[in-house]
Amino acid sequence: MITVVEAEIILRKQNDRYCYDGDTCYVIIDGKNTKIRLLELDTPEISKPKCDAEKRLGIEARDYLNSLIENASTIEFKTDYVEDYFGRVLSFLIIDGEDVSKKIVNNNLGVVYKRNNKKDWCSN
Repeated sequence: MITVVEAEIILRKQNDRYCYDGDTCYVIIDGKNTKIRLLELDTPEISKPKCDAEKRLGIEARDYLNSLIENASTIEFKTDYVEDYFGRVLSFLIIDGEDVSKKIVNNNLGVVYKRNNKKDWCSN
């Protein structure tokens, strides 16, 4: 027997933006405020950066992602509704038919996520 779980996911704004950083966005899932964590993506930290360069790049990634959302014709989520350690729902975000994680990596604003191998954004 295969069970398919589907819920309505809607982006929501908090503090005038849809995404807190380059890989975490605010959403409503079936009426509940929560967050999604973009799959296959790791972006620089904003809240606890290790250096000024990391924070600057993190803000650039966040602003790029929010701009993609603001200018989108279509937005969809691809998820199995699995949560990460922090309770965020793991999801792909597809904007205008393109995987946002790939776009961010291709624009050098993030890297493909590798568990237990975080990129050091402070060394070049």
